[in-house]
Amino acid sequence: MNPAVQSAIERFLEDPSDPVEGALIAAKVVDADARVDWAREEIARLAHSTAAAGEVQPASVVTALANAGFQGAGERYYEIDNSALDRVLRSRRGIPISLGVVLMGVARQLGLDALGVNFPRHFLVTIGDLLVDPYRVAPTSIESCRAWLKENNVDEENAFAIATPKDVLVRMLNNVRLLVHQSGDFLRALDVSDYLLLIVPDAYSLYVERADAWLRLNAPEMVVTELERAAEHAPDKATETRLRERVEQAKRRKSVVH
Repeated sequence: MNPAVQSAIERFLEDPSDPVEGALIAAKVVDADARVDWAREEIARLAHSTAAAGEVQPASVVTALANAGFQGAGERYYEIDNSALDRVLRSRRGIPISLGVVLMGVARQLGLDALGVNFPRHFLVTIGDLLVDPYRVAPTSIESCRAWLKENNVDEENAFAIATPKDVLVRMLNNVRLLVHQSGDFLRALDVSDYLLLIVPDAYSLYVERADAWLRLNAPEMVVTELERAAEHAPDKATETRLRERVEQAKRRKSVVH
């Protein structure tokens, strides 16, 4: 774990009020040399140029960023650069959450209320009373979102929950963790989950996934340790029982390895 990133997370948790600062922590996890100061300056510059273009309204912020070239990452959707805010600001390409942070950052600099929305599989943003699809850098509607939920058999409950800046950081770090895990870099995935556990220490699913990573790294002792931690944080008795059973299986596997 990078001590500088750990300290940044600890400071952020003392006052988790700015989604941009959360996203910049994720950028430092992606790249220790991320240009975070430049990123802050670029968001301020974008806000200044938006204000200079005329009356500041939610729709004008969206239009200004679309005209500045911000758009979805397209074929590069699953590249880790999309989770590094400084790289998104340079390339003008990103995924819904990173583009959403740009929108929120610029809007907030201009004194507008801007919030994230933890919509399933596709982060959304509200600027004032305007609902925005960050990936399209365009307004959307509750009706179209509800239609998507229905088409994909996704429950509407909590689909429009507000994403706090802390939620933004967790979601971005989870994206990074999944990408590096899927690439087979299990040690790096464990490192990213170390940062996540500073923020959500009771997330039992993280311990389960860490157990899987250790299994792939042929570290049976750590598999047992992570599964035991997962059981301690299980959300219900049935889940705890299943995890305890896996602990016993892992212990038997460990004895065979020895």
